[in-house]
Amino acid sequence: MTVKTLKNSLDILECFATTENALGVREISRMMKLPTSVVQRTINTFTEAGYLIQDEHTKKYKLGYKMYLFYDVLSNSKDPHSTIYELMQNLASEINESVFLTYMDNEYGVTTKIAESNKNVKYAVSLGTKTPLYIGASCKVMFAYLDEDRQLELMAFFLEEQSKEEHISFLASLKGELQQIRQNNWCVTVGEYNEHAFGISVPLFNYKKEITASLTISGLVYDLDDQREKNMLEQLVKVAQQIQSHISKL
Repeated sequence: MTVKTLKNSLDILECFATTENALGVREISRMMKLPTSVVQRTINTFTEAGYLIQDEHTKKYKLGYKMYLFYDVLSNSKDPHSTIYELMQNLASEINESVFLTYMDNEYGVTTKIAESNKNVKYAVSLGTKTPLYIGASCKVMFAYLDEDRQLELMAFFLEEQSKEEHISFLASLKGELQQIRQNNWCVTVGEYNEHAFGISVPLFNYKKEITASLTISGLVYDLDDQREKNMLEQLVKVAQQIQSHISKL
């Protein structure tokens, strides 16, 4: 198995982390932009090994019993992520808005932890949600710290119908905003990823001082005003400083 084949296989498995619903081969093929024959062979291997199971009626697939082996180990470990999640829960409780931890995964930001608010009506995102790195506060605050060549690569990946000149022009239009994000060390967007939602994000770096993740407060735009935005940003920065020390150990 080549490294590329292994990467495709892992990406196919990660599709099941983005939804609680069972997935069909053609559905995954469309999501991954891979031939159905490749997806079917990979699914067959994961199914035979117990990492996926097939519903007898719908013929679709979902995560299998083998995944519980990893869950048990992670649940019982003293992973820094446990402490990070506690800090996120405390922040969510204090400000009564949802708090998200987003990791950079190649071209996407992936939601890996969510501490939800107690509001009856709130902005919701599922674990494993993938978002292009140049959209929304949680991703854009990471995108801003990438070098320009990498930013252009991402533009080419997501906007493949556009020319290189159009990518450069698009990036130039973002230049001022990206500079401001790096200067502030935070990013606020209103109605960008979702017209009803706001996001307030700060970057998180690995031990090499490379951008690796972001911490975000998100809620409905109707609950946001200038004073509340300022207060939430102050709280977010304080908690992010605590989380940064744990992220650096990973």
